[in-house]
Amino acid sequence: MTFGGRLRALREERGVSLAELARATSYSKSYLSRVETGRRPGNGALAAACARALGVGPELLGPLDAVPAPAAASGTAAVRVAAPPAVPVQLPPAPGVFTGREAALAELDGALAAARARWGEGGPRVWVLDGMGGIGKTALAVHWAHRVRDRFPDGVLFSDLAGHGSSGPPREPGEVLDGFLRALGADAGAIPPRVPERSALLRTLLAERRVLLVLDNAAAPAQVRPLLPGAPGCLVLVTSRTRMAGLVVRDGARRVTLAPLPQEQAVELLRRTLGRERVDADPAAARELVLRCGRLPLALLVAAERALSRPGLALTRVNEELRSDRTRLHVLAAADDGDSALRTVFSWSYRALAPEPARAFRLLALHPGAALTAETAAALLGTTAGNAHELLDVLADVHLLEAEAPERFRFHSLLQVYGRELADGQDSPRDRAAALDRLYDWYRQGADAAGRLLEPGARAAGAAPLPGVRPPVFGAVEEAVAWCEAHLADLLSVIRHAALAGRPPAAWQLPFALWSFFHRHHHRAEWLNAARIAVAAAADSTDPRALTASLALLGTAQLHAGRPVEAEIHLRRSLERCAGGGADAESECAVRNNLAELLLRRGRAAEALELLEPALPLTRTTGHRRMERVTLTNLGDASLRLGRLADAERFLLEGLSLRATGPDPRTEGLALLHLGTVHRVLGRLPQAVGCLRRALDLHGASGDRWARGRALEQLGHALVALGRPEDAVPLWHEALAVRSGL
Repeated sequence: MTFGGRLRALREERGVSLAELARATSYSKSYLSRVETGRRPGNGALAAACARALGVGPELLGPLDAVPAPAAASGTAAVRVAAPPAVPVQLPPAPGVFTGREAALAELDGALAAARARWGEGGPRVWVLDGMGGIGKTALAVHWAHRVRDRFPDGVLFSDLAGHGSSGPPREPGEVLDGFLRALGADAGAIPPRVPERSALLRTLLAERRVLLVLDNAAAPAQVRPLLPGAPGCLVLVTSRTRMAGLVVRDGARRVTLAPLPQEQAVELLRRTLGRERVDADPAAARELVLRCGRLPLALLVAAERALSRPGLALTRVNEELRSDRTRLHVLAAADDGDSALRTVFSWSYRALAPEPARAFRLLALHPGAALTAETAAALLGTTAGNAHELLDVLADVHLLEAEAPERFRFHSLLQVYGRELADGQDSPRDRAAALDRLYDWYRQGADAAGRLLEPGARAAGAAPLPGVRPPVFGAVEEAVAWCEAHLADLLSVIRHAALAGRPPAAWQLPFALWSFFHRHHHRAEWLNAARIAVAAAADSTDPRALTASLALLGTAQLHAGRPVEAEIHLRRSLERCAGGGADAESECAVRNNLAELLLRRGRAAEALELLEPALPLTRTTGHRRMERVTLTNLGDASLRLGRLADAERFLLEGLSLRATGPDPRTEGLALLHLGTVHRVLGRLPQAVGCLRRALDLHGASGDRWARGRALEQLGHALVALGRPEDAVPLWHEALAVRSGL
């Protein structure tokens, strides 16, 4: 009796249906039926699975039948296969230290469960693990494959496709197929010479088997596609530094992209490598080490080995060695294994780039921040946004950049260090400086455009765009504000970088252009930091207005941050420079008004009035209508506080009558606030309420919370005078809430 006949007889003797046996063994019902009828040979794994399911020893099923050699595809000679077929288990050893990756493991487990539920239906299951070099793709793939190895009774095939590495070019599919076919028992002398026939033979040998194929370090879909089985019970796990979009589109692959480890998992990796006691003895140093290594598993393991090799070396000392960008990649290199050095691992991805993307990688790494858009990339590269976007996609496809959001890309910190090293070595100082100057200018042009929308009539911080710079264009205030918010972190990085790089114009002009955004949207800490950098940088500038404007900027920032003493010091220094010829008439008017606003807030109206009186004729010589309106409004406020109501009303009405160059809700709101107060004091209560309600609306639009609080307070007083105290109380509560938030 054949093996299949014995299996059928034993199954029926035990009262087990074919469907029940299929569920118990995870072989398809159709396959078991073909084995029982002699149309398919059995194998050792099947015999063992059936024996376990039927509760008997394998000897009761007897020996396996001889396996006839399958006919080779495309007319090749028959290929002889050993009997029983081999059950290869080619996995390399599991990683010695592994932690985290629970989400990715769960996703792969889910793929396996889905495949098991549909064995006998559909095609192969193909999964791609992608991510940057050193992220731990191979470690995860091998760890998971060992974990599920018993789910693939017909074996596990593994091949390093050498898509990125130091061992030479990527392996050819024909070479990999030859190894797989031999492992599956094909007669070496009869393996077809051409890739299509070898691929067909692989599919033949796997037709009724459940095999896991791990294809590590793939270069491109074309390298992988000939290795895909047709068997519905097989599963393929591919790792690659590229996104393998072709496998997703054409072969129905699913992708799992690995990111750096979360901080706690990265710390746990250090614990498992260095020992819990050593890591937990200095948790702050451990967290810093994780940061210095960019939460990259390979970097963490190399740093941990460095600490292990010197048991007395404190983690704080390792961190000191990693703090400098110039030496970090040198430190993160295993002394006796060049392939484990971060610089070497990164170079495998870089060397595969064509010249244009390679240049882009180097110059983009010069960005002071880590985030990139097509527009900022275009500025650095001196190209169009469309071409820059294509280059960003190329770099993201091989994980030299990561797409963190639609239209926004980010460098991993260690890759950015590597890119800057390459730029220093391969791009001339002139090219690097030109790229950064274009970037500085792009941000300044955008900040200028936003500032002119937020403060119509405001003067530009700098000159016309540099060649190759295409400035941002905003159609409305909301667009300008959204741009500033989206780029705020990078704007601050650029300001700091320009100062350190000895580029004073960018370091002071950018904060100057952003002052209205900082003020209206309450970025006080950022405003103060940027203004301090501007003052330090302006001291080295050849532009005589640089230090004057920067001192005024810092004083104004301190005024709105509630630091009036420091604010007055810097504003008076700025005014002294104006008197010494360090600024033009427009700048002097601005400084006088900023200082007057501070004095008015501190109850020193007489000093403010004395300061403002020369400003009015001065501003009229400039023809700057907005500054003239600001000066008249402040003169009205000073006169009101001194009880000169007729003068106050005259100044305020004149200011409101001026035709502005564009909407100016803050100045108009202040003028109406003061005029409403004049009306209230003079007993013109309906006019007072009308002015103050309009002022409230305008200060809501301008975002000036201090002025809004004053308008609420004054409107409450007007309503009390009208005999409506019940309407005044909620306004005063709101005024208190607004003031408490200042």
